[in-house]
Amino acid sequence: MNLKAILTASLLASPAAADTSLEGLKSRIVGTWTSISCELRPTQNAADPTKAPTPTYLTRDFTYDANDGFSATITVYADAACAIPAISYDFAGDLVWHDANPAAEGAWSQDYVLNKALALTVKAPPVAEQLNQLPEGACGEGPFEVGQTRDILGQPCALLKFVEGSDYVIDHDFLYVRADAPNMLFMGGKHVDGTGFYYPENRPTVGLQQPLIKVE
Repeated sequence: MNLKAILTASLLASPAAADTSLEGLKSRIVGTWTSISCELRPTQNAADPTKAPTPTYLTRDFTYDANDGFSATITVYADAACAIPAISYDFAGDLVWHDANPAAEGAWSQDYVLNKALALTVKAPPVAEQLNQLPEGACGEGPFEVGQTRDILGQPCALLKFVEGSDYVIDHDFLYVRADAPNMLFMGGKHVDGTGFYYPENRPTVGLQQPLIKVE
């Protein structure tokens, strides 16, 4: 089924009985999901957080299993068409569920705990050159090279944020799949200031990201 057919089927699906339970959501997210198209994401200005955020273009691919596990790849691109990959992040871990989220009826808060895999791969020479300006040990050891995958699981990395007291990267989010549109997965919206990883207290309370489409 092509993308247009998937979107049409999702939007025109017959109304289903509302199932806003956590168990219902858990069953609906199982599978593989991918970005509909290239996504624009504000990113906090690393040189000066008081300045306007910079644009980041990316695609997301997520897979969820029936045992509260997930794996994902986020690819960042150098252009607005997502044609020139710059760097990719591969990660996997556990979902830790919390309470129902007020952003939408049937949404549930959860943490992404990146405790099984976390690696990055530089895709373009300018990115390698930029990362090699970091102090030694700021994100793994040794110089970055194009095409090289670097395992940073449990290691400090200036590109990512660790929750205080944790050995792993943790991101607080929420998930939402309507029972009558089961091919569209929504995550929580992002702050316009480009904030990346969220603690529960700084996660936006309204808004949804561009949905992912189920492909398997």
